[in-house]
Amino acid sequence: MVRALAVEIAPIRVNALHPGIVGDSPYWAGKPLGPVVGRTPTGRTASTADVVDAVDFLLRNRSVNGVDLGIDGGWLLR
Repeated sequence: MVRALAVEIAPIRVNALHPGIVGDSPYWAGKPLGPVVGRTPTGRTASTADVVDAVDFLLRNRSVNGVDLGIDGGWLLR
């Protein structure tokens, strides 16, 4: 859908962020995340700073368009 929308409303850019478990968010704070971390190739969950950095990247880089950006440390690779 992101790619189709990027083409339809060009030159307006369309991108999507797909954060996985953000370990330091209020929802996940204090919950047992060991099994998730064990399945994640980076060995950790995403942090709020990781999500903010991704948003900043997409806002600054005007050449990025039609991208679905996963922020999950590779968790969905497994």
